[in-house]
Amino acid sequence: MTGPFGTGWQLRPTEPGLHAEPGPWMNEGPWASAVVPGTVAQTLGLSVDQPGAFDSQDWWYRTTLNAEGPGTLNFEGLATLAEVWLDGRFILQSRNMFRPHEVDLPDLGAGPHELVIRFRSLEAELAGRRPRPRWKTSLVRNQNLRWIRTTLLGRIPGWTPPIQAVGPWRAVTWTSWDAPAMRWLDLRTWAVGTTGRVELKAVVRLPAQWAKSEALLRVGKQQLALRASREGDALHLEGAFDLPEIPLWWPHTHGAPQLLDAAIELSSEEGNRSFPCGRVGFKAVQVERAGGLVQVRVNGVAVFARGACWTTSDMVTLAADPPALRASLTAARDAGANMLRVGGTMTYETEAFYTLCDELGLMVWQDFMFANMDYPFGDEPFRADVEAEIVAQLSRLQKHPCITVYCGSSEIEQQAAMLGLPRPDWSSPFFATELPATCARLHPGIPYFPSTPCEGALPFHTGTGLTHYYGVGAYRRPLADARAAAVKFTPECLGFSHVPDAATMDHLSPEAPLLPHQPLWKARVPRDSGAGWDFEDVRDHYLREGFGVDPVALRAADPEGYYARSRVVTGELIRRTYAEWRRAGSTCGGALVWFWNDLWPGAGWGLLDSLGRPKAAYWYARRAWAPRSIHLSDEGLDGLGVHVVNDSPAPLEAQVELELWQGPRTSVGKGSEALRVAPFSTELRSADALLGTFTDITYAYRFGPPKHHATVARLRDAVTGDVISEDVHFPSGLALAPVENVGWRAEVQVTTSTELILKLSGSAFLQSVAVEAPGWRPDDDYFHLVPGQVKHLRFTALGESPRRFKAHLSALNTAETLTVRGPE
Repeated sequence: MTGPFGTGWQLRPTEPGLHAEPGPWMNEGPWASAVVPGTVAQTLGLSVDQPGAFDSQDWWYRTTLNAEGPGTLNFEGLATLAEVWLDGRFILQSRNMFRPHEVDLPDLGAGPHELVIRFRSLEAELAGRRPRPRWKTSLVRNQNLRWIRTTLLGRIPGWTPPIQAVGPWRAVTWTSWDAPAMRWLDLRTWAVGTTGRVELKAVVRLPAQWAKSEALLRVGKQQLALRASREGDALHLEGAFDLPEIPLWWPHTHGAPQLLDAAIELSSEEGNRSFPCGRVGFKAVQVERAGGLVQVRVNGVAVFARGACWTTSDMVTLAADPPALRASLTAARDAGANMLRVGGTMTYETEAFYTLCDELGLMVWQDFMFANMDYPFGDEPFRADVEAEIVAQLSRLQKHPCITVYCGSSEIEQQAAMLGLPRPDWSSPFFATELPATCARLHPGIPYFPSTPCEGALPFHTGTGLTHYYGVGAYRRPLADARAAAVKFTPECLGFSHVPDAATMDHLSPEAPLLPHQPLWKARVPRDSGAGWDFEDVRDHYLREGFGVDPVALRAADPEGYYARSRVVTGELIRRTYAEWRRAGSTCGGALVWFWNDLWPGAGWGLLDSLGRPKAAYWYARRAWAPRSIHLSDEGLDGLGVHVVNDSPAPLEAQVELELWQGPRTSVGKGSEALRVAPFSTELRSADALLGTFTDITYAYRFGPPKHHATVARLRDAVTGDVISEDVHFPSGLALAPVENVGWRAEVQVTTSTELILKLSGSAFLQSVAVEAPGWRPDDDYFHLVPGQVKHLRFTALGESPRRFKAHLSALNTAETLTVRGPE
């Protein structure tokens, strides 16, 4: 037998320390069938709405191993304080959920064998006395968590569901020594110009009968001879190669993420054996720091990194099922995101995650799992455990071209500095010198930062190095601060309590409408521990600024109107802030929104909700992140800047159109220009120059009342006339006058059994048109519709048996709605 054994597992809890080892007591009392790989919560069938005290008990797992002869037990992840027995013999102890373990069993007799794992109570462990840290963090309740290598998910009050990962959360497998097996692989690929370079070192366990073996490395169609040497049952393989004119891996916004299949091929008199090494890619990555910049360059090209901080879509298992994972990452790709950050408060992700990022052209900013705390690197057992974790993680990540940046930790330097500690105490030699040296040894060529944020007079200053930018956001600064802060790179920013759509709110409260004052609603609004405000207060601040309304009065008198405006305001903030950071002349090299998806239903930080549905903010981000796009920036007395971005490797031949609207139906100014935008570049035009006349387009001069309420910028393909991108600027705020008789018109055109196009138009300017189409996914939402414009919305059915198409459309500035039905 070789492979996983996921059936036949059983589980039972006991009080902490009640039993020290397996024994006759195990034959007493009930055992439940267990899911492995999986967590206690998964076995118990719990959801994030049903938290359990998993850290408070000991949890025992047992199964039968039907194997004989020499082999290896592999434990890919045990969460967290684990002890393992085989047939009553103690074989392993682990204190690190991020570290895989192998147990060689050269003399295993005939089965069946009983395998038992105890996961000790984390609460009992944390109750012990430990040396004090140099500082205390408010992120978690128990400072002794710094001694335990486990995820902080489920253990952070304020913004994670209180459901902790306990159990064999990664696979448990058996590898027989009767056949060749890969024991260790070091595979590195990178590019120098258009030449690909490959370095490989590997150890294969070979049975005695495979004494004479030859080995090749296959990369794409090329077969490369490896040097082989035998030591006992270990075959050592080695090789280094240059591959001219290799196809390069690019982030999808800037090119094609080219990949090649790789495998080690063994041949001997006993037969042939192939060891797949996955799909490899070739790229060169640097971070330009001249003049204080933090600019990622891939294959020599500057890349504006945009995306989000990745969050698991399944808090119970910490491993999304494959279709859900692909759907989430595809939604990120389709939104124009080109980087995701795996943050230090989370977990190292699955192989499936990194493989999909390779395929989809999504760069990964990879934190190591350290955050906010003063970790005890002076303790030798702790340090040795961490070093083994780092080697294991780098050894599997090194082959993934998506890995673009390594970062030692999240907010450790910031936490220490904010608590007033002197600069020498902000970090440690582990993050400053030792960890980067290990990264350079095992995955050379990948940029490294010791912590995020870092650098500057204080590590959280915005104008130097990395910053976590919450000026527009938690600190309630005006939009102008996005430019004034002179952000160079923000791996975490723009955290807002984004209101989900009605379907998700109904999921959270199926019995009755969910009102903003109800405890269930407020419990799902994220907050920082120790703060006297939450992120709904932040959103309400900008709601007041943007719409000129009292949020408290609005949600009391018109809850649905409050929710509708709340959805729009955080999206507009994201759109406008990214327009500043992507404009010509910006020194910002990248920005990652805090949270890709929510951890549970509610108004969380995620651009997607916990069910994987896009929120309004997702669609605003999608327009802000598009590789070919138009952006308006408020230049005050100089009017509007019109910025046309072309991230693609081909030149862009386009037409820029500008139109000013007064009221819902009156166009009061137009201008246009044909332009050519070179690959990987941005062109700037003045809106005043395009219009050719003074209009006080930003309402900066204020000679009387404003003459228009919206400026619409449109980018068209010069050949096809198709609209590539749009942006809209509201000079007097987001509160447009209500409009009647909007003249909704819609036509459904069926293209396939699972796709259709909705042609939509109206006779009035419609603000933030929202689409509800159960069972169907649109390619745009929360868009502005201009009189006379025909908007083509493409819908794709969700599921193999699509329901009859029915869409409900509404806009923020009218009470009139439209319901459209497709053919039977």
